[in-house]
Amino acid sequence: MNGRRKIAWFLVGFLSASLIGVTLRATPANAQSPTQISPLPARKADALRRLPAPVPADDDDSQSWQPATKITRPPAEGTIAGDDSADADQDGDDPAGAAARRNGDGLPSNGLETTIEQDGVIPTGEPLPKDGEPNLDGDPRLKSDIAAFENPPAGYDAVAFQIDDIEPILDRRPARLARFEPYDPIGIRRGSWIIFPEIEATLGGTTNVFRSPARESSSFFEVRPTVRAVTNWRVHAIELKATGLASSYSEFASENDRAYALEARGRYDFSKRTNIETLVSHARDQESREARNAIGAAAERPDILTTKAVVALNHRFNRLSLQLRGAVTESDYRPVEAIGGGTLSNSQKDMTQRETAARATWEFKPTLLAFTEVSANDRAYKVAPSDGISRDSRGLRVVSGISFGNVDTRLRGSVGIGWGEQRPDDSRLQTTSGMLVEANVGLRVSALTSLLATAKTDFNDSTTVGQAGSLVRQFGLEARHAFQRNLIGTAGIKYTLADYRGVDLTERETTLSLGLEYFLNREWTAFGRYDHTIFATSAASGDYNVDVAKIGLRWRQ
Repeated sequence: MNGRRKIAWFLVGFLSASLIGVTLRATPANAQSPTQISPLPARKADALRRLPAPVPADDDDSQSWQPATKITRPPAEGTIAGDDSADADQDGDDPAGAAARRNGDGLPSNGLETTIEQDGVIPTGEPLPKDGEPNLDGDPRLKSDIAAFENPPAGYDAVAFQIDDIEPILDRRPARLARFEPYDPIGIRRGSWIIFPEIEATLGGTTNVFRSPARESSSFFEVRPTVRAVTNWRVHAIELKATGLASSYSEFASENDRAYALEARGRYDFSKRTNIETLVSHARDQESREARNAIGAAAERPDILTTKAVVALNHRFNRLSLQLRGAVTESDYRPVEAIGGGTLSNSQKDMTQRETAARATWEFKPTLLAFTEVSANDRAYKVAPSDGISRDSRGLRVVSGISFGNVDTRLRGSVGIGWGEQRPDDSRLQTTSGMLVEANVGLRVSALTSLLATAKTDFNDSTTVGQAGSLVRQFGLEARHAFQRNLIGTAGIKYTLADYRGVDLTERETTLSLGLEYFLNREWTAFGRYDHTIFATSAASGDYNVDVAKIGLRWRQ
């Protein structure tokens, strides 16, 4: 009975409410009306008061106005509206970025946006993190701390080179800047590693296989595989690299190449200002026929095994950076078969070199630095050559110059000048000394053209009777130009001068190069190259020319 009374009262109430609504002619609620906004929490209500001025409808005669539905989150607590510093990076070095992230009414923004919720309007922006909820995807360190030992800085080729070249003159980044390409390798990601595989297959020919006045021509085929793996950790880094070369000459099998190189680099970050870098490498190569000390009676080119280990400690105070470096290099020349039979020893060339260096760098600004480096070495040979005089020696180098930093997108590298000597332990041999010139600079002349300039000076030892060694200077310049986005041409020149001490002997070598690359897609590239070498010497009947032409195909990931 009570249930029936309740139902009866409900029906009476419903009919009464409907009758009153019809009598007053009340309109039903419009879900799309912008004026029907549900009550908001305090934070959203405060944001709503910061809405920009209403925008008129498209119809000029219409008097209806539609307020914007998307607003910028108000400034964080404790900041002043309109203050540029409120949005600057934490290290205070990005005012331009702060201005770029301002909202429409000139107020600073933290980059996060929210939407005023309305009935029937679906917000499309990313959800805001809740108060007190940690952002696990962000890096809490300052940008300057992250980039302390990251060169090039984050945002430029971030995974290509995560470890600085321990010997700055051998830095790979100037060449990387100059060698612009339409496609950068993306690599293969495997966990925290990124792997960059590459292989080249080349068909070519040469007019002077033995690089001698007696010209002998031959065609050849060669394959060059390379694989490099780098880590993408936030701190510390490891880089592994393996390369190979296998060539086959149609006429002279004795000149076939069977070479490889293995390299491992590592960096351990003690702090944002201090790290230690290491490099260990092992390579096998064949001695060049043009080498001054090459054995003329050898039936084939002897193998050279080179093992190297380098350790460097880096510390940055403020504008001043210091590097202490030590290296050990061991060269082992293997025995070789003689033309008439038997075995020829190369042990007189086996050498171990120990080197220590200290380098100081002062930063005037991120794109201009000055440096001074002092290094000393000790060379020890296993046995004396045929004249019975030991070739053991001690060397000293002092070089000063400027570096253009690694934050500039147009100019990178360093230029230095100094003095050095290599003094034999035996006084019967003359000391080799002279001015040192070093350069490794990449320049983007324009979006289509780049230049790479290199210079290097070294003291090479000699096992020839009565000779201690030579002062060798090498200069190179290569231009790169994009005729089209996928078609890039190169032209270069390299000049080498060797001045031997103790005898009246100089050697000059000039190489002119032309190249063309056509990028079929991101993975495949067709290329061609032509080299013309002119070798001149003060020795009698020693001049010769060499022409080498190649065409090939490159694949990389």
